Amino acid sequence: MKLEATRRNEKRKLAALWFNAASVASVAIGILTPVATAIFDLEKARRSSGELAGTLLGSMVVAALLVAAGRIFLNDLEDAE
Repeated sequence: MKLEATRRNEKRKLAALWFNAASVASVAIGILTPVATAIFDLEKARRSSGELAGTLLGSMVVAALLVAAGRIFLNDLEDAE
């Protein structure tokens, strides 16, 4: 049974890693998109400060939810001994 528990644990760790990577991507998109818009002077992509704040807040909330989902997977790890 030790092998089965180890296998399940590894699957849970990989799922948690995927959620973590998705949360990092969410924050990166939320921060880098407005910065790139300002640097490259993309007039059509410019947003008001309210929309910018909403984008940043939304990306942070999505990231927090994804990290929480990953932590749920890690909380279910089994003792493989």
